[in-house]
Amino acid sequence: MQRWTFAWTLWACLWGTPSLSQVNLVDSVAWSLDLDEAVVTGEKKAVLTQNALRVIRKLDLAETRFGSSQTLQDALRLQNGIRMSQDLALGSGISINGLGGLNVKIMVDGVPLVGRLGGNIDLGQIRLDDIQRIEIVEGPMAVEFGTNSLAGTINLISKRGGATTPTLTSTLRYESVGDYTQSASVRWSGAKHHSNVSFSNHVFDGWSLDDPAFDWVQDFMADSGRVSSWNPKHQKQLNVQSVITADRWSFTPKLSVLGERIVNRGLPRGPYGLSAFDDVYNTTRILPSIQMKSFGEDGMEWNIVASWQHFQRLKEGLVTDLTSLNTTMQGDQQQDTTKIVAAMTRGTRNLDLSEHWSARTGWDVNHEQYTSGRVENGEQVMVDAAAFVLVTHERINWQGQLGLRRAWNSAFESPLLPSANILLKWGEHRIRGSYARGFRAPTLKELYFRFVDVNHQLFGNTNLSSENSNYMETSWNWQGNLHRFSLRMFVNKVDDRITLVDQLDGTYRYDNIATFHAQGVDIRTGASSEKWKVDGGFQWTGRKQELDHLELPKSFLFTPEWTTSITRNWGPAWSTNLNVKHNGVQPRYVTDEFDNVVVQNSEPYTMMDLQLRWSNEHWNAQLGCNNLLDITSVQALGGGGAHSSGVSWLAWGRSFAFTLTHTLTSKNDNP
Repeated sequence: MQRWTFAWTLWACLWGTPSLSQVNLVDSVAWSLDLDEAVVTGEKKAVLTQNALRVIRKLDLAETRFGSSQTLQDALRLQNGIRMSQDLALGSGISINGLGGLNVKIMVDGVPLVGRLGGNIDLGQIRLDDIQRIEIVEGPMAVEFGTNSLAGTINLISKRGGATTPTLTSTLRYESVGDYTQSASVRWSGAKHHSNVSFSNHVFDGWSLDDPAFDWVQDFMADSGRVSSWNPKHQKQLNVQSVITADRWSFTPKLSVLGERIVNRGLPRGPYGLSAFDDVYNTTRILPSIQMKSFGEDGMEWNIVASWQHFQRLKEGLVTDLTSLNTTMQGDQQQDTTKIVAAMTRGTRNLDLSEHWSARTGWDVNHEQYTSGRVENGEQVMVDAAAFVLVTHERINWQGQLGLRRAWNSAFESPLLPSANILLKWGEHRIRGSYARGFRAPTLKELYFRFVDVNHQLFGNTNLSSENSNYMETSWNWQGNLHRFSLRMFVNKVDDRITLVDQLDGTYRYDNIATFHAQGVDIRTGASSEKWKVDGGFQWTGRKQELDHLELPKSFLFTPEWTTSITRNWGPAWSTNLNVKHNGVQPRYVTDEFDNVVVQNSEPYTMMDLQLRWSNEHWNAQLGCNNLLDITSVQALGGGGAHSSGVSWLAWGRSFAFTLTHTLTSKNDNP
């Protein structure tokens, strides 16, 4: 059956391909450029957010409120429905509507990122130097993008606009916690291309609670001051991209390279403090990709993306002599190398079947090789190949779409994945309804993990099933000339959740044992004028979990969140922004010392940023006060017993960031 599905998809794609002689485009470049107010994630072409089939949240990084954001973590931490977690060794993670880690798909221009450690991709490694906007779709998009989107999909869209004349942009940034960034980019255009090269260098010397308000880069190599709550970090990133047009095709080759070094310094060892145990983490991500689009008289016909991705994280356990600062390697147990090599290709063919009917057919093939000393045989491989189709019926006032995906996986049985979306248009009102079945494939680590030492016996499970979800959402949106309002309600159920389970014999193994439920209401409103832009939101999210081995209460545990963003434009040069998010109490069930199930609450907290921007034709200066209320951690309260308390890091303390950008443009009109 699967072979026939692939054959049918290939035939449909080829059958719908017009001959070159039938195409007469005035300007094929215009088709390859996205509109400023458009979104593209999950759509067959760029459409206005108001007319997208799904609710898509768009974050324009050119806005004043994002002026101090360097990474994806910075841009998302004050967004409703999104919560950040911080592991001081593995980096930052994310959850959307109560689901996180492996259930959030993160892509750059449609290419999924690999390199999950502890279930999360470190958001601090995803720099925004070359990113124009971020698109967020909550709920699964499994028909189009496959696994890992049970909670939602985050798609980062690169800058692609070509400069009419050669343009050099340079940026210097200093943040008072000892954080420095230098970056530069060059953009130029030719007759049939526009290209850019960018490079950034980022240095952070670490931060602790007792650091001064203004910290400069310095090393504490030989005393207790060498230990930081937030570890020192050095990142370098290179991006090269070009958009090339040839007849009715556009080609976008791109190369991204990231290098990161994190040093986790230990305390001087007794009795004389002459040495210390240190850990050094070196991470490399190399991501070449190419996107190919073809255009006909009615718009985009083909959209194909292919990539090869190399991710490596090397941990070195060192003994540092604090007298000479020489280092020697610790034992083999303190060394670790994780390498992931992933290749993928996804292609879609847009077909106009009649005046009101259209279809998208396509393929999605992924190959992943996971190498680590902590998986069976040191290396494992997974292959996933899928075909999908989406059929759309469109009228003036409404649009409906049905989707279906069928896949084959080398490690487990893949489920059949359907989806349905409807959009009703009534003047300035939009009403949407959607259903999607999602899934999360077991990772190679969950399938083949093997880690045994004096304190641990952890094993994977080759009999794991995929996590499966059923997601339903309905929303109403109204957008006038100056005001806007939206209401969204969602329900999500995830079966066969995978987690480590105590086998009661001293070992732990991954198993499918849990069911997760989430439901919520999301309200957003805003108003805009020439001088003011005000946005506000409130979300009420309920969660509950069912475990095979433990009876939990049936009631949902609810968490409130609200956000406010106020921007004031004082004139052509000056603007200010106040951005606030309140995270309410987040309850969860734990067991006390008597094995009773009780509720434990995390403390509520509020994060606030204040930004001031000045700009003209060639200069842009931004001064920001981040984490104005100086929130660094929260404590879990209640529950008693072993779970009576616990501290979770959120952010370093209040900081001041200054960013200066200069744009130099050639006077040559014909580069």
